[in-house]
Amino acid sequence: HNELEDIPNLHVMMVLRSLCSRNYVDEKFNWQWYYYFLTNEGIDYIRGVLHLPPQVMPTTLTKQRPSRPTLGGGDAGGDGGKGWGKGKNKGYGGDE
Repeated sequence: HNELEDIPNLHVMMVLRSLCSRNYVDEKFNWQWYYYFLTNEGIDYIRGVLHLPPQVMPTTLTKQRPSRPTLGGGDAGGDGGKGWGKGKNKGYGGDE
């Protein structure tokens, strides 16, 4: 992260290993990369250390509202879609 240039990666790894040993994070290792995921206990621990109120939640746990309307069958007219398998394909295989 651009704001954390002064913190070496080794320090971050050691902090995360410490949190993992206390079961505050889950550790996954895949293709030479470590992935860490906060547990519910880890969220409570971080809230306590940072003195955050209980209503503050990670954005990954909050329900996202769709930023665009969902695709649905409300189109009037048309040929019923443009993908393969939607009725006869005009001009393909001699059928026109």
